[in-house]
Amino acid sequence: MPRIVLLKDGQAVPHELTAYPVQLGRHPDCTLQLDSNMVSRFHAQLISQGDDVMLEDLGSGNGSFLNGKQLTPNTPAPLKNGDRIKLGPIKFRYEDDSGDPEESSAFGRPLGIEVNEEASSTIMGSAAAGGYGLLDVRPEDKLKGILKINKALAGTVEIENISPRILDALFDIFPQADRGSILMQRTETGTLVPVAQKHRSTNTDETVRLSRTILDTVLEEKSGILSADAASDSRFSASESISSLTIHSMMCVPLLDLEDRPFGVINLDTQNPMKRFTDDDLQLLLAVASQAATAYENARLLVTFLDKQKQDKEMMIAANVQRALLPDKLPEVDGYQFYASYDAAQAVGGDYFDCFMIGEDKVCVSFGDVAGKGVPGALIMSRMASVVQATMSFTDDVSVAIQRINDHMCHNMVEGRFVTYILGVIDLQKNSITLTNAGHMSPVIRKADGSIEEIGDDIIGIPIGIMDGYEYPVITRDIEAGDIFTLITDGVDEAMDPDSNLYGKDRVIDFIREGSKDPAQLGKDLLSDVRSHANGRPQNDDITIMVFGRPGV
Repeated sequence: MPRIVLLKDGQAVPHELTAYPVQLGRHPDCTLQLDSNMVSRFHAQLISQGDDVMLEDLGSGNGSFLNGKQLTPNTPAPLKNGDRIKLGPIKFRYEDDSGDPEESSAFGRPLGIEVNEEASSTIMGSAAAGGYGLLDVRPEDKLKGILKINKALAGTVEIENISPRILDALFDIFPQADRGSILMQRTETGTLVPVAQKHRSTNTDETVRLSRTILDTVLEEKSGILSADAASDSRFSASESISSLTIHSMMCVPLLDLEDRPFGVINLDTQNPMKRFTDDDLQLLLAVASQAATAYENARLLVTFLDKQKQDKEMMIAANVQRALLPDKLPEVDGYQFYASYDAAQAVGGDYFDCFMIGEDKVCVSFGDVAGKGVPGALIMSRMASVVQATMSFTDDVSVAIQRINDHMCHNMVEGRFVTYILGVIDLQKNSITLTNAGHMSPVIRKADGSIEEIGDDIIGIPIGIMDGYEYPVITRDIEAGDIFTLITDGVDEAMDPDSNLYGKDRVIDFIREGSKDPAQLGKDLLSDVRSHANGRPQNDDITIMVFGRPGV
Protein backbone atom coordinates (compact mmCIF):
# COMPACT_ATOMS: atom_id res chain seq x y z
CA MET A 1 0.00 0.00 0.00
CA PRO A 2 1.42 3.44 -0.90
CA ARG A 3 2.20 5.89 1.90
CA ILE A 4 3.94 9.15 2.62
CA VAL A 5 6.43 9.32 5.47
CA LEU A 6 6.83 12.54 7.45
CA LEU A 7 10.52 13.09 8.27
CA LYS A 8 10.96 15.30 11.31
CA ASP A 9 13.60 15.51 14.04
CA GLY A 10 15.26 12.30 12.86
CA GLN A 11 12.01 10.37 13.17
CA ALA A 12 9.75 8.91 10.49
CA VAL A 13 5.96 8.89 10.78
CA PRO A 14 4.18 6.93 8.02
CA HIS A 15 0.71 7.80 6.74
CA GLU A 16 -1.02 5.12 4.67
CA LEU A 17 -2.79 6.30 1.53
CA THR A 18 -6.09 4.47 1.62
CA ALA A 19 -8.46 7.01 -0.01
CA TYR A 20 -8.04 9.97 -2.34
CA PRO A 21 -7.73 12.89 -2.57
CA VAL A 22 -5.35 13.36 0.37
CA GLN A 23 -5.18 17.07 1.17
CA LEU A 24 -2.05 18.47 2.82
CA GLY A 25 -2.09 21.84 4.53
CA ARG A 26 -2.53 23.94 7.63
CA HIS A 27 -6.33 23.91 7.69
CA PRO A 28 -7.99 21.48 10.15
CA ASP A 29 -10.14 20.08 7.33
CA CYS A 30 -7.05 18.75 5.53
CA THR A 31 -6.53 15.00 5.51
CA LEU A 32 -3.07 15.60 6.97
CA GLN A 33 -2.80 18.84 8.92
CA LEU A 34 0.69 20.39 8.90
CA ASP A 35 1.78 22.60 11.77
CA SER A 36 3.77 25.37 10.08
CA ASN A 37 2.92 28.98 9.18
CA MET A 38 5.00 28.51 6.00
CA VAL A 39 2.45 25.98 4.76
CA SER A 40 -0.70 27.24 3.05
CA ARG A 41 -4.15 26.41 4.42
CA PHE A 42 -4.70 24.02 1.50
CA HIS A 43 -1.16 23.59 0.23
CA ALA A 44 -1.14 20.45 -1.94
CA GLN A 45 -2.95 17.18 -2.48
CA LEU A 46 -2.30 13.59 -3.51
CA ILE A 47 -4.64 12.16 -6.11
CA SER A 48 -4.96 8.83 -7.88
CA GLN A 49 -4.93 8.52 -11.67
CA GLY A 50 -5.07 4.95 -12.87
CA ASP A 51 -2.24 3.08 -11.18
CA ASP A 52 -0.33 6.28 -10.40
CA VAL A 53 -0.33 8.48 -7.33
CA MET A 54 0.08 12.16 -8.29
CA LEU A 55 1.20 15.21 -6.30
CA GLU A 56 -0.58 18.47 -7.12
CA ASP A 57 0.25 21.93 -5.80
CA LEU A 58 -2.94 23.86 -4.96
CA GLY A 59 -1.53 27.32 -5.63
CA SER A 60 0.42 27.47 -2.35
CA GLY A 61 2.28 30.58 -1.30
CA ASN A 62 5.68 28.94 -0.84
CA GLY A 63 5.34 26.23 -3.49
CA SER A 64 5.53 22.44 -3.49
CA PHE A 65 8.80 20.72 -4.35
CA LEU A 66 9.31 17.21 -5.75
CA ASN A 67 12.91 15.97 -5.59
CA GLY A 68 14.10 19.59 -5.25
CA LYS A 69 12.10 20.93 -8.23
CA GLN A 70 9.14 23.24 -7.77
CA LEU A 71 5.85 22.02 -9.20
CA THR A 72 3.67 24.10 -11.48
CA PRO A 73 0.45 24.87 -9.58
CA ASN A 74 -2.55 22.72 -10.45
CA THR A 75 -0.40 20.43 -12.61
CA PRO A 76 -0.24 16.92 -11.05
CA ALA A 77 3.13 15.14 -11.17
CA PRO A 78 3.46 11.34 -10.80
CA LEU A 79 5.24 9.92 -7.74
CA LYS A 80 7.58 6.97 -7.62
CA ASN A 81 9.03 5.04 -4.71
CA GLY A 82 11.56 7.10 -2.76
CA ASP A 83 10.51 10.52 -4.12
CA ARG A 84 11.16 13.48 -1.81
CA ILE A 85 8.38 15.98 -1.18
CA LYS A 86 8.90 19.39 0.46
CA LEU A 87 6.02 21.67 1.45
CA GLY A 88 7.53 24.77 3.08
CA PRO A 89 9.85 23.33 5.76
CA ILE A 90 7.89 20.07 5.99
CA LYS A 91 9.56 17.07 4.31
CA PHE A 92 8.07 13.76 3.22
CA ARG A 93 9.13 10.63 1.41
CA TYR A 94 6.77 8.72 -0.84
CA GLU A 95 6.83 4.92 -0.56
CA ASP A 96 5.22 2.11 -2.46
CA ASP A 97 6.09 -1.53 -3.09
CA SER A 98 7.45 -1.07 -6.60
CA GLY A 99 10.90 0.36 -5.94
CA ASP A 100 14.30 -1.16 -5.42
CA PRO A 101 14.66 -2.04 -1.73
CA GLU A 102 18.26 -0.93 -1.94
CA GLU A 103 16.96 2.65 -2.23
CA SER A 104 15.21 2.43 1.11
CA SER A 105 16.68 2.56 4.57
CA ALA A 106 17.11 -0.58 6.61
CA PHE A 107 14.07 0.46 8.62
CA GLY A 108 11.79 1.19 5.68
CA ARG A 109 12.44 4.95 5.32
CA PRO A 110 13.70 6.06 1.90
CA LEU A 111 16.39 8.70 2.37
CA GLY A 112 18.00 11.27 0.07
CA ILE A 113 21.31 9.43 -0.18
CA GLU A 114 22.86 8.21 -3.42
CA VAL A 115 25.99 6.12 -3.85
CA ASN A 116 27.58 7.30 -7.09
CA GLU A 117 29.35 4.48 -8.92
CA GLU A 118 31.42 6.91 -11.02
CA ALA A 119 32.34 9.32 -8.28
CA SER A 120 35.77 9.51 -6.76
CA SER A 121 37.27 12.07 -4.40
CA THR A 122 40.66 13.48 -3.58
CA ILE A 123 41.66 11.60 -0.44
CA MET A 124 43.59 14.02 1.75
CA GLY A 125 44.25 11.67 4.63
CA SER A 126 43.33 8.40 6.27
CA ALA A 127 43.58 6.76 9.67
CA ALA A 128 43.12 3.19 10.80
CA ALA A 129 39.97 2.48 12.76
CA GLY A 130 39.82 0.50 15.96
CA GLY A 131 39.69 1.48 19.59
CA TYR A 132 39.64 5.23 20.08
CA GLY A 133 42.39 6.17 17.64
CA LEU A 134 45.52 8.05 18.64
CA LEU A 135 45.08 8.93 22.28
CA ASP A 136 47.45 11.91 22.10
CA VAL A 137 45.33 13.67 19.45
CA ARG A 138 42.84 16.01 21.13
CA PRO A 139 42.21 13.67 24.09
CA GLU A 140 39.95 16.21 25.81
CA ASP A 141 37.76 16.56 22.70
CA LYS A 142 37.64 12.78 22.31
CA LEU A 143 36.47 12.36 25.88
CA LYS A 144 33.86 15.08 25.45
CA GLY A 145 32.68 13.50 22.19
CA ILE A 146 32.39 10.06 23.76
CA LEU A 147 30.48 11.50 26.70
CA LYS A 148 28.12 13.30 24.33
CA ILE A 149 27.44 10.10 22.44
CA ASN A 150 26.84 8.22 25.68
CA LYS A 151 24.46 10.92 26.89
CA ALA A 152 22.61 11.04 23.58
CA LEU A 153 22.13 7.28 23.55
CA ALA A 154 21.31 6.87 27.24
CA GLY A 155 18.23 4.65 27.58
CA THR A 156 18.06 3.92 23.84
CA VAL A 157 17.61 0.21 23.18
CA GLU A 158 15.79 0.30 19.83
CA ILE A 159 18.31 -0.03 17.00
CA GLU A 160 16.26 2.19 14.66
CA ASN A 161 16.43 5.09 17.14
CA ILE A 162 20.21 5.01 17.59
CA SER A 163 21.24 6.43 14.20
CA PRO A 164 19.32 9.76 14.38
CA ARG A 165 20.64 10.37 17.90
CA ILE A 166 24.20 9.69 16.80
CA LEU A 167 23.89 12.28 14.04
CA ASP A 168 22.43 14.82 16.47
CA ALA A 169 25.42 14.33 18.77
CA LEU A 170 27.89 14.53 15.87
CA PHE A 171 26.45 17.88 14.78
CA ASP A 172 27.17 19.17 18.30
CA ILE A 173 30.70 17.75 18.26
CA PHE A 174 31.44 19.06 14.73
CA PRO A 175 29.78 22.49 14.37
CA GLN A 176 31.24 22.85 10.84
CA ALA A 177 29.32 19.77 9.58
CA ASP A 178 26.50 20.62 7.17
CA ARG A 179 25.28 17.11 6.38
CA GLY A 180 25.62 13.71 7.92
CA SER A 181 24.55 10.21 7.02
CA ILE A 182 24.84 6.68 8.37
CA LEU A 183 24.77 3.58 6.16
CA MET A 184 24.54 -0.04 7.27
CA GLN A 185 25.39 -3.27 5.48
CA ARG A 186 22.57 -5.66 4.77
CA THR A 187 23.22 -8.97 6.52
CA GLU A 188 22.09 -10.98 3.49
CA THR A 189 23.92 -9.17 0.70
CA GLY A 190 26.54 -6.96 2.36
CA THR A 191 25.34 -3.95 0.36
CA LEU A 192 25.22 -0.56 2.07
CA VAL A 193 21.79 0.85 2.86
CA PRO A 194 21.15 4.35 4.26
CA VAL A 195 19.48 4.32 7.68
CA ALA A 196 19.70 7.99 8.74
CA GLN A 197 20.67 11.41 7.45
CA LYS A 198 20.70 14.94 8.83
CA HIS A 199 21.01 18.45 7.33
CA ARG A 200 22.01 21.37 9.50
CA SER A 201 19.84 23.68 7.40
CA THR A 202 16.13 22.88 7.53
CA ASN A 203 15.55 24.72 4.26
CA THR A 204 17.45 22.29 2.07
CA ASP A 205 16.46 18.87 0.84
CA GLU A 206 19.47 18.21 -1.34
CA THR A 207 20.35 14.57 -1.89
CA VAL A 208 23.65 13.49 -0.36
CA ARG A 209 25.85 11.83 -3.00
CA LEU A 210 28.58 9.55 -1.73
CA SER A 211 31.61 8.25 -3.58
CA ARG A 212 31.67 4.50 -4.11
CA THR A 213 35.48 4.65 -4.14
CA ILE A 214 35.61 6.14 -0.67
CA LEU A 215 32.97 3.79 0.73
CA ASP A 216 34.80 0.76 -0.64
CA THR A 217 38.11 1.99 0.76
CA VAL A 218 36.62 2.61 4.21
CA LEU A 219 35.07 -0.86 4.37
CA GLU A 220 37.92 -2.83 2.82
CA GLU A 221 40.76 -1.11 4.70
CA LYS A 222 38.73 -0.48 7.86
CA SER A 223 40.11 3.04 7.94
CA GLY A 224 38.73 6.55 8.17
CA ILE A 225 39.04 8.77 5.10
CA LEU A 226 39.40 12.56 4.90
CA SER A 227 38.53 13.95 1.49
CA ALA A 228 38.59 17.58 0.36
CA ASP A 229 37.19 19.57 -2.55
CA ALA A 230 36.94 16.73 -5.08
CA ALA A 231 35.07 18.96 -7.53
CA SER A 232 38.04 21.26 -8.03
CA ASP A 233 40.51 18.47 -8.76
CA SER A 234 41.53 18.58 -12.43
CA ARG A 235 41.53 14.78 -12.64
CA PHE A 236 37.76 14.78 -12.17
CA SER A 237 36.80 17.92 -14.06
CA ALA A 238 35.20 15.92 -16.86
CA SER A 239 32.89 14.08 -14.48
CA GLU A 240 29.52 15.74 -14.06
CA SER A 241 28.74 13.45 -11.15
CA ILE A 242 31.83 14.71 -9.30
CA SER A 243 31.11 18.37 -9.92
CA SER A 244 27.61 17.85 -8.61
CA LEU A 245 28.96 16.72 -5.26
CA THR A 246 29.80 20.34 -4.25
CA ILE A 247 31.48 19.01 -1.11
CA HIS A 248 34.44 21.03 0.10
CA SER A 249 35.40 18.62 2.88
CA MET A 250 34.19 15.20 3.91
CA MET A 251 35.00 12.52 6.50
CA CYS A 252 33.92 8.89 6.28
CA VAL A 253 34.72 6.29 8.96
CA PRO A 254 33.74 2.65 9.44
CA LEU A 255 31.61 1.15 12.18
CA LEU A 256 33.29 -2.03 13.44
CA ASP A 257 31.64 -4.84 15.38
CA LEU A 258 33.13 -6.70 18.33
CA GLU A 259 35.13 -8.91 15.97
CA ASP A 260 36.59 -5.90 14.14
CA ARG A 261 34.40 -6.43 11.08
CA PRO A 262 32.82 -3.39 9.37
CA PHE A 263 29.03 -3.26 9.41
CA GLY A 264 28.44 0.35 8.39
CA VAL A 265 29.87 3.82 7.86
CA ILE A 266 29.39 7.33 9.21
CA ASN A 267 29.80 10.21 6.75
CA LEU A 268 30.04 13.93 7.53
CA ASP A 269 30.60 16.76 5.06
CA THR A 270 30.79 20.52 5.00
CA GLN A 271 30.08 22.80 2.06
CA ASN A 272 31.87 25.78 3.59
CA PRO A 273 35.39 26.01 2.08
CA MET A 274 36.52 27.99 5.13
CA LYS A 275 35.61 25.19 7.55
CA ARG A 276 37.33 22.14 6.18
CA PHE A 277 37.81 19.08 8.34
CA THR A 278 41.33 18.30 9.55
CA ASP A 279 43.27 15.16 10.39
CA ASP A 280 42.53 15.83 14.04
CA ASP A 281 38.82 15.94 13.22
CA LEU A 282 39.18 12.56 11.55
CA GLN A 283 40.81 11.12 14.68
CA LEU A 284 37.99 12.56 16.78
CA LEU A 285 35.32 11.08 14.50
CA LEU A 286 37.03 7.68 14.66
CA ALA A 287 36.91 7.78 18.45
CA VAL A 288 33.26 8.79 18.48
CA ALA A 289 32.41 6.17 15.83
CA SER A 290 34.00 3.48 17.99
CA GLN A 291 31.67 4.40 20.83
CA ALA A 292 28.71 4.57 18.44
CA ALA A 293 29.54 1.11 17.11
CA THR A 294 29.59 -0.19 20.68
CA ALA A 295 26.12 1.27 21.17
CA TYR A 296 24.88 -0.57 18.08
CA GLU A 297 26.43 -3.82 19.24
CA ASN A 298 24.96 -3.45 22.73
CA ALA A 299 21.53 -2.80 21.24
CA ARG A 300 21.83 -5.81 18.96
CA LEU A 301 22.96 -8.02 21.84
CA LEU A 302 20.02 -6.80 23.90
CA VAL A 303 17.60 -7.51 21.06
CA THR A 304 19.12 -10.97 20.65
CA PHE A 305 18.86 -11.57 24.39
CA LEU A 306 15.24 -10.45 24.52
CA ASP A 307 14.40 -12.58 21.48
CA LYS A 308 16.09 -15.55 23.15
CA GLN A 309 14.12 -14.95 26.34
CA LYS A 310 10.90 -14.79 24.35
CA GLN A 311 11.81 -17.94 22.45
CA ASP A 312 12.73 -19.76 25.66
CA LYS A 313 9.41 -18.75 27.21
CA GLU A 314 7.52 -19.94 24.14
CA MET A 315 9.46 -23.22 24.12
CA MET A 316 8.64 -23.71 27.79
CA ILE A 317 4.98 -23.25 26.99
CA ALA A 318 5.34 -25.68 24.06
CA ALA A 319 7.02 -28.21 26.37
CA ASN A 320 4.12 -27.94 28.82
CA VAL A 321 1.64 -28.36 25.99
CA GLN A 322 3.49 -31.44 24.77
CA ARG A 323 3.61 -32.88 28.28
CA ALA A 324 -0.15 -32.41 28.47
CA LEU A 325 -0.50 -34.65 25.40
CA LEU A 326 1.22 -37.49 27.25
CA PRO A 327 -0.71 -39.47 29.88
CA ASP A 328 -0.35 -38.08 33.40
CA LYS A 329 -1.07 -41.51 34.82
CA LEU A 330 -1.07 -45.05 33.47
CA PRO A 331 -3.78 -47.71 33.87
CA GLU A 332 -4.00 -49.46 37.25
CA VAL A 333 -5.08 -53.03 36.58
CA ASP A 334 -4.92 -56.03 38.91
CA GLY A 335 -2.15 -58.39 37.87
CA TYR A 336 -0.49 -55.85 35.52
CA GLN A 337 1.92 -53.00 35.95
CA PHE A 338 2.74 -50.14 33.56
CA TYR A 339 5.65 -47.69 33.57
CA ALA A 340 6.80 -44.99 31.12
CA SER A 341 9.37 -42.17 31.09
CA TYR A 342 9.96 -39.41 28.55
CA ASP A 343 13.03 -37.14 28.30
CA ALA A 344 13.34 -34.79 25.32
CA ALA A 345 16.81 -33.85 24.03
CA GLN A 346 15.52 -30.31 23.50
CA ALA A 347 12.65 -28.35 25.06
CA VAL A 348 10.25 -30.42 22.98
CA GLY A 349 10.79 -33.71 21.20
CA GLY A 350 9.49 -36.21 18.71
CA ASP A 351 9.14 -39.32 20.88
CA TYR A 352 5.63 -40.41 21.77
CA PHE A 353 3.86 -42.85 24.05
CA ASP A 354 0.36 -43.42 25.32
CA CYS A 355 -1.34 -46.05 27.42
CA PHE A 356 -5.05 -46.00 28.23
CA MET A 357 -8.07 -48.17 28.93
CA ILE A 358 -10.43 -49.26 26.16
CA GLY A 359 -13.61 -50.09 27.99
CA GLU A 360 -13.10 -52.19 31.10
CA ASP A 361 -11.24 -55.20 29.71
CA LYS A 362 -8.64 -53.84 27.31
CA VAL A 363 -5.59 -51.57 27.42
CA CYS A 364 -4.14 -49.74 24.42
CA VAL A 365 -0.35 -49.46 24.27
CA SER A 366 0.91 -46.85 21.78
CA PHE A 367 4.61 -46.07 21.32
CA GLY A 368 6.50 -44.21 18.59
CA ASP A 369 9.47 -42.15 17.46
CA VAL A 370 9.15 -39.33 14.92
CA ALA A 371 11.99 -38.92 12.41
CA GLY A 372 13.63 -35.79 13.76
CA LYS A 373 13.49 -33.99 17.08
CA GLY A 374 12.82 -30.51 18.35
CA VAL A 375 9.86 -28.46 17.13
CA PRO A 376 9.25 -30.33 13.80
CA GLY A 377 9.21 -33.66 15.61
CA ALA A 378 6.98 -32.29 18.36
CA LEU A 379 4.40 -31.03 15.85
CA ILE A 380 4.16 -34.44 14.18
CA MET A 381 4.12 -36.11 17.58
CA SER A 382 1.13 -34.00 18.65
CA ARG A 383 -0.71 -34.90 15.48
CA MET A 384 0.08 -38.59 16.00
CA ALA A 385 -1.23 -38.45 19.58
CA SER A 386 -4.56 -36.96 18.51
CA VAL A 387 -4.95 -39.42 15.61
CA VAL A 388 -4.35 -42.44 17.86
CA GLN A 389 -6.81 -41.24 20.50
CA ALA A 390 -9.47 -40.51 17.88
CA THR A 391 -8.98 -43.82 16.08
CA MET A 392 -8.97 -46.02 19.18
CA SER A 393 -12.18 -44.41 20.41
CA PHE A 394 -13.97 -46.07 17.48
CA THR A 395 -12.23 -49.47 17.26
CA ASP A 396 -10.08 -51.83 19.30
CA ASP A 397 -9.20 -53.92 16.25
CA VAL A 398 -5.43 -53.40 15.81
CA SER A 399 -5.39 -54.30 12.10
CA VAL A 400 -8.13 -51.75 11.35
CA ALA A 401 -6.70 -49.09 13.65
CA ILE A 402 -3.13 -49.18 12.29
CA GLN A 403 -4.32 -48.74 8.72
CA ARG A 404 -6.54 -45.80 9.65
CA ILE A 405 -3.72 -44.18 11.62
CA ASN A 406 -1.28 -44.65 8.75
CA ASP A 407 -3.70 -43.37 6.09
CA HIS A 408 -4.47 -40.28 8.16
CA MET A 409 -0.80 -39.51 8.81
CA CYS A 410 0.07 -40.01 5.13
CA HIS A 411 -2.34 -37.21 4.27
CA ASN A 412 -0.30 -33.98 4.09
CA MET A 413 2.72 -35.59 5.76
CA VAL A 414 5.85 -33.45 5.38
CA GLU A 415 8.34 -35.02 2.98
CA GLY A 416 11.13 -36.84 4.80
CA ARG A 417 9.13 -37.14 8.03
CA PHE A 418 7.72 -40.43 9.26
CA VAL A 419 7.00 -42.25 12.53
CA THR A 420 8.32 -45.62 13.64
CA TYR A 421 5.50 -46.98 15.73
CA ILE A 422 4.15 -49.88 17.80
CA LEU A 423 0.46 -50.36 18.50
CA GLY A 424 -0.82 -53.02 20.85
CA VAL A 425 -4.09 -53.91 22.55
CA ILE A 426 -3.95 -56.00 25.72
CA ASP A 427 -6.97 -58.23 26.43
CA LEU A 428 -7.10 -58.42 30.24
CA GLN A 429 -9.55 -61.31 30.19
CA LYS A 430 -7.49 -63.49 27.84
CA ASN A 431 -4.09 -62.22 29.07
CA SER A 432 -2.97 -61.70 25.50
CA ILE A 433 -1.71 -58.80 23.38
CA THR A 434 -2.45 -58.10 19.73
CA LEU A 435 0.49 -56.22 18.29
CA THR A 436 1.69 -54.55 15.10
CA ASN A 437 5.04 -52.92 14.42
CA ALA A 438 5.50 -50.07 11.91
CA GLY A 439 9.26 -49.94 11.48
CA HIS A 440 10.18 -49.65 15.18
CA MET A 441 12.64 -51.68 17.25
CA SER A 442 10.92 -54.87 18.42
CA PRO A 443 9.83 -55.05 22.05
CA VAL A 444 12.24 -56.95 24.30
CA ILE A 445 10.33 -59.54 26.34
CA ARG A 446 11.83 -61.03 29.48
CA LYS A 447 10.11 -64.23 30.55
CA ALA A 448 9.70 -65.48 34.09
CA ASP A 449 12.74 -67.75 33.79
CA GLY A 450 14.96 -64.82 32.76
CA SER A 451 15.18 -65.72 29.07
CA ILE A 452 14.86 -62.99 26.46
CA GLU A 453 12.46 -63.06 23.54
CA GLU A 454 12.21 -60.59 20.67
CA ILE A 455 9.32 -60.59 18.25
CA GLY A 456 10.65 -61.51 14.82
CA ASP A 457 11.45 -59.00 12.11
CA ASP A 458 9.01 -60.70 9.77
CA ILE A 459 6.09 -58.78 11.28
CA ILE A 460 7.79 -55.37 11.04
CA GLY A 461 6.11 -53.14 8.45
CA ILE A 462 7.14 -49.79 7.05
CA PRO A 463 7.00 -46.65 9.24
CA ILE A 464 3.82 -44.62 9.54
CA GLY A 465 3.37 -41.83 7.00
CA ILE A 466 5.23 -43.34 4.04
CA MET A 467 2.60 -45.26 2.03
CA ASP A 468 -1.15 -45.05 2.46
CA GLY A 469 -3.17 -48.23 2.02
CA TYR A 470 -0.28 -50.36 3.35
CA GLU A 471 -1.42 -53.57 5.09
CA TYR A 472 0.51 -54.09 8.32
CA PRO A 473 1.04 -57.61 9.68
CA VAL A 474 -0.55 -58.22 13.08
CA ILE A 475 0.19 -60.95 15.66
CA THR A 476 -1.48 -62.04 18.86
CA ARG A 477 0.64 -63.41 21.72
CA ASP A 478 -0.22 -64.64 25.19
CA ILE A 479 1.16 -62.71 28.16
CA GLU A 480 2.38 -65.31 30.60
CA ALA A 481 2.79 -64.67 34.31
CA GLY A 482 6.22 -63.04 34.77
CA ASP A 483 6.43 -61.71 31.20
CA ILE A 484 7.73 -58.13 31.02
CA PHE A 485 7.70 -56.10 27.78
CA THR A 486 10.24 -53.27 27.33
CA LEU A 487 9.91 -50.70 24.53
CA ILE A 488 12.56 -48.07 23.88
CA THR A 489 13.34 -45.35 21.34
CA ASP A 490 16.77 -45.08 19.73
CA GLY A 491 17.75 -42.36 22.21
CA VAL A 492 18.37 -45.23 24.65
CA ASP A 493 20.65 -47.59 22.71
CA GLU A 494 22.32 -44.68 20.87
CA ALA A 495 23.12 -42.70 24.03
CA MET A 496 26.84 -41.81 24.00
CA ASP A 497 29.42 -41.34 26.70
CA PRO A 498 32.05 -38.53 26.60
CA ASP A 499 34.20 -40.73 24.32
CA SER A 500 31.29 -41.20 21.86
CA ASN A 501 30.79 -44.86 22.77
CA LEU A 502 27.19 -46.01 22.24
CA TYR A 503 25.14 -47.59 25.00
CA GLY A 504 24.16 -50.25 22.45
CA LYS A 505 21.29 -52.67 21.95
CA ASP A 506 23.25 -55.56 23.49
CA ARG A 507 23.66 -53.65 26.73
CA VAL A 508 19.92 -52.93 26.73
CA ILE A 509 19.14 -56.65 26.42
CA ASP A 510 21.71 -57.63 29.06
CA PHE A 511 20.35 -55.06 31.47
CA ILE A 512 16.77 -56.25 30.96
CA ARG A 513 17.86 -59.87 31.45
CA GLU A 514 19.57 -59.10 34.77
CA GLY A 515 17.23 -56.32 35.91
CA SER A 516 14.38 -56.15 38.36
CA LYS A 517 11.31 -58.32 37.96
CA ASP A 518 9.20 -55.30 38.81
CA PRO A 519 8.31 -53.43 35.55
CA ALA A 520 8.34 -49.95 37.12
CA GLN A 521 11.66 -50.56 38.86
CA LEU A 522 13.16 -52.07 35.72
CA GLY A 523 12.22 -48.98 33.72
CA LYS A 524 13.65 -46.59 36.32
CA ASP A 525 16.86 -48.59 36.62
CA LEU A 526 17.33 -48.73 32.83
CA LEU A 527 16.97 -44.94 32.55
CA SER A 528 19.44 -44.49 35.41
CA ASP A 529 21.96 -46.81 33.73
CA VAL A 530 21.69 -44.86 30.47
CA ARG A 531 22.36 -41.63 32.39
CA SER A 532 25.33 -43.24 34.10
CA HIS A 533 26.74 -44.32 30.74
CA ALA A 534 26.41 -40.80 29.33
CA ASN A 535 28.37 -39.53 32.35
CA GLY A 536 27.26 -35.93 31.90
CA ARG A 537 27.32 -35.81 28.12
CA PRO A 538 24.19 -34.04 26.84
CA GLN A 539 21.75 -36.42 25.20
CA ASN A 540 21.66 -36.20 21.43
CA ASP A 541 18.21 -37.68 21.01
CA ASP A 542 14.94 -38.06 22.88
CA ILE A 543 14.90 -40.92 25.40
CA THR A 544 11.61 -42.75 25.98
CA ILE A 545 11.07 -46.02 27.81
CA MET A 546 7.89 -48.02 28.36
CA VAL A 547 7.75 -51.19 30.46
CA PHE A 548 4.65 -53.28 31.19
CA GLY A 549 3.77 -56.85 32.04
CA ARG A 550 2.58 -59.37 34.63
CA PRO A 551 5.04 -59.32 37.53
CA GLY A 552 4.99 -61.21 40.79
CA VAL A 553 6.35 -64.62 39.78
